[in-house]
Amino acid sequence: MTPHSRHPLRVAVALAAATLVALTTWGVAPAVAAPATECRDVRVPVRIVGGAGDVAGTLCAPDGATVLQVLVHGYTYGRYYWDLPYQPETYSYVDRSTAAGIATLNIDRVGTGESFHPLGATLTYDNHADAVHQVIQAVRAGGLGPRFEHVVLVGHSYGSVTAYLEAGRYQDVDAVIATGGGHQLNALTLATDVAANTIPVALDPKYRDAGLDPTYMTTRPGTRSVFYRVENADPAVIALDEELKGTGNDIELATAATYLARPESKSINVPVLTVNGDQDSIFCSVGASDCSSPEALAAQEARYLGPRAESEAVLLPGGGHDVSLERTAPQAHDAMIDFIERHFG
Repeated sequence: MTPHSRHPLRVAVALAAATLVALTTWGVAPAVAAPATECRDVRVPVRIVGGAGDVAGTLCAPDGATVLQVLVHGYTYGRYYWDLPYQPETYSYVDRSTAAGIATLNIDRVGTGESFHPLGATLTYDNHADAVHQVIQAVRAGGLGPRFEHVVLVGHSYGSVTAYLEAGRYQDVDAVIATGGGHQLNALTLATDVAANTIPVALDPKYRDAGLDPTYMTTRPGTRSVFYRVENADPAVIALDEELKGTGNDIELATAATYLARPESKSINVPVLTVNGDQDSIFCSVGASDCSSPEALAAQEARYLGPRAESEAVLLPGGGHDVSLERTAPQAHDAMIDFIERHFG
């Protein structure tokens, strides 16, 4: 199975039905079966300053779902981040969501994966937020088929930073979940661990012949571990991450750095959940967020949000930056689902 391909109807549904019959036969009260889920690849046309093309994604919609999560990955990642093709019971947030009856639209950001790759100079923070906004508008209009009562914007790292701008500027989502994110960060760690370990795609065997313009970059071979707390990670996950890694560039990073001084987050007036590993070297280290307790982190984030926002936080003991790809991923996923169910049923 490729990182983006999914069976149209989960085998688990058939197994659940068989279990239901068996339990009824033996007189045992059955557990509630997971709803049937259809997954299909979708494409949403978008236009940004400097280019136009499709944002690619995978829509997984359980029967009767009323909540849709739009999942936005981080820098040099792709939609595989939320649906890793390895031990999905641990690492697939898509699977955890659909088992709870919550739909997901898992996208490749512009310039990554199967989405269109414009000139690298157009990969700006504002363009990323605008592209995500157009995807959300398509969802709201029923352009992908089903309509949903609520839309939750879920980001990781760069995706979280994008979510702050999109949700504050356009005010078209009902909640935000920011993982591996926050409004204070350790700029030195970001520079030494991330920016210093990126190279032009022409120097990487994976992308050498991809035909991307020279401004596109990816991580130096063998350095994906910078995104993890290695003690909390499966080496097989890091190796697969290296195999699947995506692209980005310095323009993305430089323009996104402005979010720390921009006012848009102050216009977010919906529930916001921040989920970080308490050992995240970018967002929970010296000079970054207050990760001494979930309450402290929630209170800090609340200062950057609108007056009617509800700020909540979860800290993963021993966790690092890649919240959904470390061994503590199930704890993160459960907390995210709990947040949605408490707010939207």
